Amino acid sequence: MKTFIVASLPVKSPKDIDKVKDIDSDFVELRLDYLNSLQQISIRTLLKFKRKIIVTVRDVNEGGVNLIDREEKRNFLVNLHKYGILYDVEASFLKKYPVPYKGKIVSVHYLSNFPSFFEVKKLADKFTRGTFAFKVVVNGVGNYRQLLISLLSISSKVVVMPINTNPVERIAFAIFGSKLVYGYVETPTAPGQMSYTQLKRIMKELNFLNTKVK
Repeated sequence: MKTFIVASLPVKSPKDIDKVKDIDSDFVELRLDYLNSLQQISIRTLLKFKRKIIVTVRDVNEGGVNLIDREEKRNFLVNLHKYGILYDVEASFLKKYPVPYKGKIVSVHYLSNFPSFFEVKKLADKFTRGTFAFKVVVNGVGNYRQLLISLLSISSKVVVMPINTNPVERIAFAIFGSKLVYGYVETPTAPGQMSYTQLKRIMKELNFLNTKVK
């Protein structure tokens, strides 16, 4: 089972995208919701790093920073799809906006409520078909460990992450089969992240480091 290390990078200005070339991870997640508008971003700039990036415009209801107009977001994601750029889109967004998600990452974030296994499995059964990954993020409360481990048994495309927990737990879930594990480049983009360089070091020591994406 391959686990890919994702370095999450807040993009506060277009020039931040150039940092990708100096980040030694399998993928770099560009968090574009740190911007006020997606019109600042040139697709041409993203194409330079097409094979390495995951573009995320996180909704404020699921942990995003700034409120991005949803029509603007939809149009932007559709454009990314045309150029074959990998992105992460919320399952809740897909309910209202027709955005391609085949070959992409579909995610769901339970920040204020704790879901049942069957609630999440219903989404997983739908969004592991033809996608790159289906990502589930939950608060580290209640019986969250058992829930996340159970979800990993559904498909090799499932990614699970707790937040507000010890960062080492993300490595534990990678060992259990989570397809992606996220760390930060400069500052955490979610509670419970460690730096991606520390992730690499620990996973290498555990002899669990995936070969770099070509």
